[in-house]
Formats: sequence, structure tokens, C-alpha cells
Amino acid sequence: MCVIATLERACLLPLLFVSLVLAAGEDVPVGHLQKLGSHRPMEGLVQELQHVPHPIDFYEQYSATSTPVILKGAARDMPSFKYWTDDYLKMNYGNETVAIEPGKKENRTRVALESSEIKFGDFLDRYNSSDVYMVNGVPEPMQKEMMMLSCTLCGGYLKYLSMNSMWFSSGGTKSVLHNDDADNLNCLMSGRKEFFMAHKSYESVIPFTKAGHVQIDVDAVDLIKTPQIKKVKWWLAEVEAGDCLFIPHYWLHQVRSSGRNLAVNIWWHFFRNFNHTDCLEATAEEGNQSPARKDLPQYRPFNENQMFEGESHRKRFIEVMFENNPEDPVKLSLKHLATIAVNTEEPTKDEMEKAVRIAKHMMAVGDKDKDRALDTREMYAIQVDLFIEWFGEPEAGYDEDSLKEPRDDAEQDENVGDSADEMGQIEELEELLPEDEGVVGDDESDQESDQPRDEL
Repeated sequence: MCVIATLERACLLPLLFVSLVLAAGEDVPVGHLQKLGSHRPMEGLVQELQHVPHPIDFYEQYSATSTPVILKGAARDMPSFKYWTDDYLKMNYGNETVAIEPGKKENRTRVALESSEIKFGDFLDRYNSSDVYMVNGVPEPMQKEMMMLSCTLCGGYLKYLSMNSMWFSSGGTKSVLHNDDADNLNCLMSGRKEFFMAHKSYESVIPFTKAGHVQIDVDAVDLIKTPQIKKVKWWLAEVEAGDCLFIPHYWLHQVRSSGRNLAVNIWWHFFRNFNHTDCLEATAEEGNQSPARKDLPQYRPFNENQMFEGESHRKRFIEVMFENNPEDPVKLSLKHLATIAVNTEEPTKDEMEKAVRIAKHMMAVGDKDKDRALDTREMYAIQVDLFIEWFGEPEAGYDEDSLKEPRDDAEQDENVGDSADEMGQIEELEELLPEDEGVVGDDESDQESDQPRDEL
């Protein structure tokens, strides 16, 4: 109730706005200026499994079909679940450096300006009494206690690993409505989380920012300003300590946490070439015509996996795109791709020529909208296998056989303009590329990236 005189005018403003809408002959939408999800009843709860499926079943029933699922109790035997109390973490890992973000209600613009790094022990001393939230990769010394589930231990998942993140707060956090370019397995060590989830097809309905989220207040959704939300059918995932939630790539989700809240998630890029042989015994048992499925361990420690294999190459390009403004990542022209691909201060002519060939391949494969530049979505959509083919394994050399000139129909992509000066150029590289036609990032084609996509 508006009982304080100085607040009376402010309290009446929403009522006045609603009155004006009604006077104009329009109905106030159900759920207007209320919590996300109030616009319609949920379709149901996300499916729960009381066991962790074999990788073949996990891929065929959930990953390949883009179906979220909660694996109940899947993390309860992990050392991280058993041991990661505040005292244990401070004693064993207090000197690790971690990143913290301001505000438990996510604001990606503010995060970009105000995020900082502190010692893990300092965060543990203050997080219960301040409005901060830790978002950080699992520090390397802690990775021996965080586990991969058995459903990811064969078939190809380990080959496509992207990155991991640890999310830690005293509860009360609220994320933006967003989606991710990779499949996501989120395991909760303590606390409780609720996920508002909607099918990836709604990405073509709701206006996304270039940074991959929807610009709405998740506590008071303006359904007049963003009427597309009214069309969204949604599901609820209720995740408890010890559970792991699988979130398929591009599924929309918004997360709310409660209680001391510590979760770790791992991303891998979706892949279509599941390796069934990798999940089967080498020979069939006597009396059987086909090999049996491999018996897999319950877990595998993070530190036994080659995290970021192949992704270290993609990461260099992504970092440049987000370097100056996380809310407005730039597109990369052919010239930028070649410049980043060189990856050395004093390249030889052969190295520069290889970088140009890689850039042509990247443009031919990734430029789905034919605007002669790659945006973040297109960059993430390039299969990680190709980065390994083009650049080799991390710390390895180029694969010469993969660097033949791309087919003729990609040659039109050579005539690509230059962009922001801050990306830097190499003079010798200029001689290998055509003259500028304009500035990618300031033209009409770049502005069109705000529009919803017709295809996922």
C-alpha cells in the first residue's frame, strides 16, 4: 500500500498507465508487470530421472532430441558435494583468485563495468552479508573434486567440451532470460534453483540482444512493450542439491536460486556424429551378435579431461568480438579473421598465407546470412572439429591438408571491408587481402542482427 506521502505519486503511476491503456480500449495482458511466467500457466515440470542414463541413451533420448531432463541425485557421490563447505573451501582453496559480479539480480551491462577479481577466501568471508555473486571457472586445484557424469564419458562429449563455470551466492539470485550456444549440464552442490524454460524455437519470436539475452525485467515483465512473451509456453525445472539439469543448446532459461547456492555447470557443443563404437566393447560376448555396451565409471574428474580442446582456437575470435562492449559484440570480416588467425607478433609470409586460407574457410562455413561477416552466433555454430583441422590440436601446428582453397562459391566472401581500428592490422597481411569496401559493424547488415532469426 502507498502509505507514505512522498511515495503517493510514484504508487499511482502504474495505475494511471493501466487506466490509459483501458481508456484506449486495450485489455491489460495477463501477467503484465508481474514475474516471468505469470503470463500463462506452465506446461508442466521438466522430466526427472532417478538414474544417470548410458551415454547412448542420453544422446538419443535427450541430446539429439533437444529434451531437458533432471538427473536426480546424480551429484551426491561427488567429492564436491560431500566436502565443499565454506570452511573446507577456505582452508584448501582460499588463495585462489575468482571473479565476482555486483548484484544478485543479473544486469549484464553493469557486470561488464563492475565485475572484479578477489581471493576466494575473501569472497567466502563476505558473500553472506553483501550483494555479490561469484561466477568463475572451477579453479584448477579444485577440478580433481568436480566430476563429469558417466552419461558423458563416451560417444564424443569429451571431444566437444567447451568450458565450465562455478556459480556461488548466498541465494536470492535472478538471471536474465537468455540462451546458450552449447549444451549445458548444471549440477547443484547446495541450495535450490528454479529454471523457467522455453523451447529453442521461441528464439525466433522474442527479440534478443546481440549478447544473447532478452531485455526484460524478470520480476515485472512489460507485456505491452514486449508482447511476444505472451506467446511463450514454458516448463519449470525444480533442481535440488545433488541434482544435475541438462539444458539443450538454445533453450531459453531464466534461473532463480535460494539458500547457500553453489553450482557447477559444463558446456559442450552439440554434435551430430555420435560415436557409438566408442561406447561399445571391442568384441561381442559369446552368444551375442553385437558388442555389449561398455561399463563406465560413475564419474570422471574434471582434471582428467582435456578441457577446451579445440575451443582454445575459437576463444581467440570470441574474445575479440566482445572485447570493447559485451552488450554489443562486433562482427568479424574476412580481414579480421585472417588477422586473428595469424596469432603471432612477427608472422612469416607462409604463416600469413595460411591465416588467409583459414579465414576463407571460416567465412565459407560460418557466414549463414551471407553478409560477409561472422557474428557470435555464427562463430559458435562452427563445429569444433573444423577448428582442430584448421589450427591443429592446442599447441600443435596447422593441418596442411585442411588448408586447401575453399570452393569457388565462397570466393565472393573475399571482398570484405575493414572494421574498428582497435582490432589492429598487420601491414603484410593487407597485401594478401582486397581493398576495403566499408566498415563492418557500422552498416545496415550489422544492425539487422538485432532481428529474431527464422532458423536456429
